[in-house]
Amino acid sequence: MTLDRYFKLSSYTLFAGSFLMLAATRQLDWPTIILFASVLVIGWLVDDDRVRWRIPKRLVTGLMLGYFPFVVVDYALLGSASVLALIHFIFFASSFKLLQPKQNRDWLWLYTVSFFEVLLAAGMMIDTTFFVLLIIFLLAGISTMMSFEIRRAQAVMENAPEIEFWKETREARHRLGQPRVGNLGYFSASALALILLLAAPLFLVMPRVSGGFFGGRLLRSAALSGFSDSVRLGEVAQVKLNPRVVMRVRVEQPAEQYRAMLRWRGVTFDFYDGRSWTELRQRRRTVPANSAGEYRLNETADASFITKQTVYLEPLDIGTIFAAPEPFVVRDLPLLARDDGEGLWTRSHPFNHIIYTVYSDTREVRDAELRTDISRLYSSEISRRYLQLPDDRDRRIDELAAEVTRGAATPLDIARRIENHLRTSYNYTLDLRRTNDGDPVADFLFNVRAGHCEYFATAMALMLRMRRVPARLVNGFQMGEYSDVADVYTVRQSDAHSWVEAYFPKYGWIAFDPTPAAGLNVYDDGLMARLRHYGEAVEMFWQEHVVGYGESDQSAISFRVQQWLASYQSETSRWTDWKAQLVRWIEEWRRENMKAFAGLSLSEAFRRVALHPWALAFYAFVGLIGAALIWQRRRQSWRYRLQHDAAGSAIAFYQEMLTSLERTGYQRTPDQTPQEFADALGLPSVREVTHCYQQVRFGGGRLTEIEVERVSSALQELKKRKTKTAFKIESLASTKRAKM
Repeated sequence: MTLDRYFKLSSYTLFAGSFLMLAATRQLDWPTIILFASVLVIGWLVDDDRVRWRIPKRLVTGLMLGYFPFVVVDYALLGSASVLALIHFIFFASSFKLLQPKQNRDWLWLYTVSFFEVLLAAGMMIDTTFFVLLIIFLLAGISTMMSFEIRRAQAVMENAPEIEFWKETREARHRLGQPRVGNLGYFSASALALILLLAAPLFLVMPRVSGGFFGGRLLRSAALSGFSDSVRLGEVAQVKLNPRVVMRVRVEQPAEQYRAMLRWRGVTFDFYDGRSWTELRQRRRTVPANSAGEYRLNETADASFITKQTVYLEPLDIGTIFAAPEPFVVRDLPLLARDDGEGLWTRSHPFNHIIYTVYSDTREVRDAELRTDISRLYSSEISRRYLQLPDDRDRRIDELAAEVTRGAATPLDIARRIENHLRTSYNYTLDLRRTNDGDPVADFLFNVRAGHCEYFATAMALMLRMRRVPARLVNGFQMGEYSDVADVYTVRQSDAHSWVEAYFPKYGWIAFDPTPAAGLNVYDDGLMARLRHYGEAVEMFWQEHVVGYGESDQSAISFRVQQWLASYQSETSRWTDWKAQLVRWIEEWRRENMKAFAGLSLSEAFRRVALHPWALAFYAFVGLIGAALIWQRRRQSWRYRLQHDAAGSAIAFYQEMLTSLERTGYQRTPDQTPQEFADALGLPSVREVTHCYQQVRFGGGRLTEIEVERVSSALQELKKRKTKTAFKIESLASTKRAKM
């Protein structure tokens, strides 16, 4: 690969990396993504000389000026966010630079724009996708800048004489080849690894700051339908079609409930107008935090059924706090509020992740206990809010509720009969086809007879109210897909779910789920699932140790470092004590052995020492080291290399000859070929070695055993000649013999 092609490939990798970062934010529309991706491909073909055209500069200037009014239209009339309108303009301007041949200033302009795109993307996402794309961008950036400078220097030196590279050593001077383009890639990767290695300590010790780049105020994330103060029937189905991750939850359950199914409760609704649900009274009371920063919601929780949930919530344009039912302690939030329906709220976070911990009392009330709660004495507040029914409802629903619950003696029996009837008599589908514009629940129950969780839950809530059992609709999420690699549940928008809570005066609100089993997500455990689980493990590591890294983690690291230093000091003191003990032991051993050698002759004492087991072990160790050195030296000799690398062995024995000659004053000049050098000296031994060298090095042949011995003899003969005079005498004698 030529330097020019390597430079262009690296540059377009840089452009593509910054573009993919913006595309990965999921804020760009598909027409923009497809159009600019096409521009990148066509631009590569232009720079690779496969497409030839040139856009007139006046046309470019006119189009740029004409686009400025469209920026206002894009923002004001089309409803694009301000930064999204800016991105559209950047892509529009970059397209003209990409679609025509470029000079150095054009390349630099495109590099600057790419860097700005990375800054924009950094303000919109901070997950592992961004990190991977950032590594690709940095690697391409380092490689591009180096090749750009080399290419520019090469252009300046086009008319300069050819530059030769030489390596000077003590024995010889070697000519080197031109630098290889492939080395740029290796050097770029090494430089990036070094940068990341040096940046890691800075990340660990730098003060933590809240908020994203530019305060995080770039683009807003999409809101989740069904998690505001109202929801219209059918909206949850739209959410369930989206596989986007909403949160990840790490769960610690009591042994009796290990891996028991949970629901992540979001918001509750009490008022139904025949089309949509709302929460009639939106009073949110701030929960005060105690001295430990905890929000206490219930002081009477059962300590034997505590489920701990650590929630890693993605940026969302809502303030809903999702948790398992009956939360009694919430931690790690700057603010917590609670509404009249027991829903939890914090500040909306459309620009950043939040991580919080919830402790819930997940003890399940058994049916035998609920069956004893037969009281129908409800407070006026409960009756007014949770027995409300729309006046214009279809009365057939009342008749169906009465028929299904005929003979039921307790509120629990009423709830279980309605739940079982809906589960077994209707089908689950997200593709709901209405047959009329009337009551949607009646249409579901009597005409379509199929629907999604919202319709099942709404039908059950209404039928319970018709039988004078207080009920409300709850929107939240199913438990999600469990990854045993990361020990975490991944909850996606497709896990959105609606269910019902019925009120029992003695036990409070109890959950019922009338949705058939087909409406509950079941995740496979095949190869793709396994790959997803490993991906979740990487994502969790990123969320916990990078995104969630804060002041408490810095304090923990500082404490561990202090502990390590303290242990090191104690180890040092133990080493000092051990060293003193070793000195005492050696002194005692010397005194004992001096007694053993007393009265012996010198030869006998030497024999005992030489045959001592420790001495024999020392001899064996020295012998092994010597054998290893001999073996290594043999591996480096030209005779050994002759069997594995003929060309390398030829270079080795020829260099050995040149070294012997240089010691006596003869040195081959850079402009001499091996044959010219041998003819100039006129020595048979030099000619013999040179002939064999050329035969192996350039002829592709191999030396016979006889030729190997001749080369060896010639090298030995050259090593014996210690002075230049000796070489002259031998050269003259050789010349005389040739003339005779």
